[in-house]
Amino acid sequence: MANDKYNKDEDLRDFKDLSGVSVRQMNIGLWIAENRPFLTRALTVFLIVISAFFFIYSTYGYIIYFMSDPIDNLPDNQVMSPRDVVKPMQPSVLEIFKAGNHYDLVVTLVNENDNFWAEFDYCFYQGEKKIDCQRDFILPSENYRLTTLGVDLENTADINFKIEDIFWSRINRRQIADWPTYYQERINFEFSNISFFNALKSGLSENLKLNRLEFDIINNSPYSYYQVDFDILFYADQRLIGAQKYFGENIKAGEKRPVTLSWPSDLSDVSQVKIVPRVNIILDSVYLKFQDTF
Repeated sequence: MANDKYNKDEDLRDFKDLSGVSVRQMNIGLWIAENRPFLTRALTVFLIVISAFFFIYSTYGYIIYFMSDPIDNLPDNQVMSPRDVVKPMQPSVLEIFKAGNHYDLVVTLVNENDNFWAEFDYCFYQGEKKIDCQRDFILPSENYRLTTLGVDLENTADINFKIEDIFWSRINRRQIADWPTYYQERINFEFSNISFFNALKSGLSENLKLNRLEFDIINNSPYSYYQVDFDILFYADQRLIGAQKYFGENIKAGEKRPVTLSWPSDLSDVSQVKIVPRVNIILDSVYLKFQDTF
């Protein structure tokens, strides 16, 4: 008997299957067939555990999301995270200046976030009535005096400002590694030959009080823009006493542009004029392309 078993083992070792399947492979297949119920149960348990893990993880994510204050718009570069990621903007006390038969409204906004910029919708109200609504933007770490000019009001009682909606966006650090350098390269404007003449000195009209402002804009940056808005702020010492705007179209790199403005009102005691360029340098659409500069 022992001799027969020995001969059978020898025959198995010498067995050559023309199909290419070895004895070892047949043994593995036999083991799988014999243990198939166990393997099926093990695979089922494994898949149940994996599914339970992802279900618990997803549920936790939704709980965190719904318990956090919302951050409004969420494209690829925007925020989807808990509430203290973005510091909210708190508008300053509203300032109102009479300009002829109309009024100029000024409110200061400060973005304390150095990694986020925002687009926002805002309105000025008189009581519950909307008197002017617009959309604007604020860049990272920017201190911005938002101005609405020439508002027609019967009086200035109960005027207030409210941000209606705000859309925060994170700076893409792969595209903008160093925000201060990026900003300084693009917002590089020089203002020279600034001369302000109030209504008494402008000599424009004897019947209508008109202020006049003259200055030169020099774009020292290598970038050209479809439009740059220039906020013009008038101070008596350190106190803001008036505001104006200039909308500069097709501002080209290296360009020097003389500007003359006149408007009704009588600004007196102006000791300082500040000119602040405003353009959303994060958006590609603000830049004049090479072929558009000719």
